[in-house]
Amino acid sequence: MATSKKIKIDVVSVPFSGHIYPLLEVMAPLLKSNQYSIRFITGVQKIETVEQLGFGSVSLFPDAPTIMEDIANTEEQAKLREMYQQLKQNVTLIPKAVEQIEEALRDNQTDIVIADFISVPAGIVCERLDIPWITTIPTPFALETKDGTPSYLGGWRKKAGFLYRMRDMIGRKLVRVAKRGFFFLIRKEAAALGVTLYNARQEEAIYSPYSILGMGMMELEFPRTFPEQFRWIGPCCHSAETEVLIIPEKAAFRQTILVTLGTHLLWGKEAMRQQLLEIAVYFPEYLFVFSLGDSQKSEEHQKIAKNVYQYGYVPYSSNMAQFDYVIHHGGAGILYNCIKYQKPALILPHDYDQFDYAVRAEQVGIAVTTKKKSTKQLIKKLNELVQKQEWPELVRLNKQFFDYEPSKAMDEEIQRLIKRIKK
Repeated sequence: MATSKKIKIDVVSVPFSGHIYPLLEVMAPLLKSNQYSIRFITGVQKIETVEQLGFGSVSLFPDAPTIMEDIANTEEQAKLREMYQQLKQNVTLIPKAVEQIEEALRDNQTDIVIADFISVPAGIVCERLDIPWITTIPTPFALETKDGTPSYLGGWRKKAGFLYRMRDMIGRKLVRVAKRGFFFLIRKEAAALGVTLYNARQEEAIYSPYSILGMGMMELEFPRTFPEQFRWIGPCCHSAETEVLIIPEKAAFRQTILVTLGTHLLWGKEAMRQQLLEIAVYFPEYLFVFSLGDSQKSEEHQKIAKNVYQYGYVPYSSNMAQFDYVIHHGGAGILYNCIKYQKPALILPHDYDQFDYAVRAEQVGIAVTTKKKSTKQLIKKLNELVQKQEWPELVRLNKQFFDYEPSKAMDEEIQRLIKRIKK
């Protein structure tokens, strides 16, 4: 590779806000460097956002612009049957995605790839073409480790003692057995693609063997031994949209509370909306702003109760300063925005990693959480939230949040891998 040429970087991500926005944030400062030429390979729905920020772009599945969103945005809660159906649907997309990504990388003569942790086709192509790649993961506890409290088991808390070490060991084995079970169901498709579940080091093969960058805060994580190629680079939670909402009647209320379930969880939003209407009656001094999480409806809003407004979409970064508290589902993006803007939260986890984020937030002392979603329980927990006067751990974590330099860390990691190629 000639040193006079720019290093060609392709960033591969699914077109979901919680996955692509952290990558847009971490890569944006690198656009200023004369060393790099950076493109994003993602779904059609995010191409306009990518290009507005100055990146090159390649669309995946241009003839089916919402195909990935349609699989992810389920109308029912993801239980085992639904999870299997999603897996099968995703597996059917992989060969075509591999084909499109491989063509894009060959045409571009890409030097290095940065892939979101669920962008499995990117890793397949990189291994096939011998291109070094970096995995980015906004949910570091999703990684299997040889010790520590396992995740995706409904939100296990970190506890000391022999019995809990045994519990954690059994839990880690259960997670591995479950993954092997799902993998067995798609073994033919995996074999055709040359995909394995674990590598020779018994680490998950879907992640880069060269570099895994944790886009989170180690101060929030439970103790565990990560793979040797893992590095914390800090959270990226900035919203690409910059619209500042004008909230009617805001001055007439004591405080304002944002209520959000993120961009997915379609199955939970109507139930949350109805329950919020019940809860709001018990808090007449507070104004509630409920976000549907649909960026295609960002301009829509309506008053649905005396002290409740519903918005189609609330960009977190440009609007968090307007709120005093947040009620949310435990997604990585909103959780780190709460830390960034020092907003105490009530967390109501619904699916997947949200239970694990909830227990971490609760144990570190930055949120109130509950798995019970009865109206009576939510009223009780919301009272706890608004009555607590001081949040010292939130102040501490906020300071530590700004100690991280994700873009600088990404730059260093790219340079490290490029030097490795030259040797």
